[in-house]
Amino acid sequence: MTIQIVQHNLEYSFVTPKETSDFVERTMSVFDQAYPKFLIHDVWADPASLALFEIYPEFQFGLVEATTQLMIAQGNCIPLTYESRFDELPDEGCDWALAKWLEDREQNRLPNALCVVSISILPEYQGKNLSQYLIGYMKELAQYHGLNSLIMAARPSLKYLYPLIPIERYITWRDKNGLIFDPWLRVNVKHGAKIAGICFKSTTINDTIDGWEDRVGMRFPETGDYIIPKGLVPVKIDYPNNMGIYIEPNIWLYYDLD
Repeated sequence: MTIQIVQHNLEYSFVTPKETSDFVERTMSVFDQAYPKFLIHDVWADPASLALFEIYPEFQFGLVEATTQLMIAQGNCIPLTYESRFDELPDEGCDWALAKWLEDREQNRLPNALCVVSISILPEYQGKNLSQYLIGYMKELAQYHGLNSLIMAARPSLKYLYPLIPIERYITWRDKNGLIFDPWLRVNVKHGAKIAGICFKSTTINDTIDGWEDRVGMRFPETGDYIIPKGLVPVKIDYPNNMGIYIEPNIWLYYDLD
């Protein structure tokens, strides 16, 4: 499936691992620049994440600028089986999806949905309306492979600015035009997504206090809740148990492609 884009006299094209020898390294570079440092280690340390490139290369993609051949955006998707209602998607969000596709594969279940597990755009290319092309590509990718829905546990792009606001209130916010406040949620809804609900435990990270201090580059002198750079919610530091826990909520979105 080949798609090319021309925008403002710049040409972009989508690439997959089959067409690009150093695809994984380039993908990881984009991801590492776009996502918070405290999330990156766990993603690439998870065998399920790296296995995607070998088992389902056709569902991993990058967006490349034709002139420079710079990969400016990337996405990772997985086919899985989901038979329940969209408003019953699990509270564990991304963590559930990364476990579910492996289970489905082991049980030889026929997938019927494509789940987005990460989308990232280089910081200097954000705000250039590239998201709409990534969304369109993923919808076409799902349909091309005979899957009837596209789902994602979406990480709201501006929630990190409001870490103390409960996410159930955040998603009700509207901008001055009456549109959804969060840009990533807004662009998805604009292109046909429906909000299925909140996955309150989409990504859970447990680490020692030293580990957390290394992840975020700040000190945690005592037990308590701390706002961390780019965190959607505070991290909970527990000195008696030498533990920090971060439980990130996301928003389940779905596109019904039937």
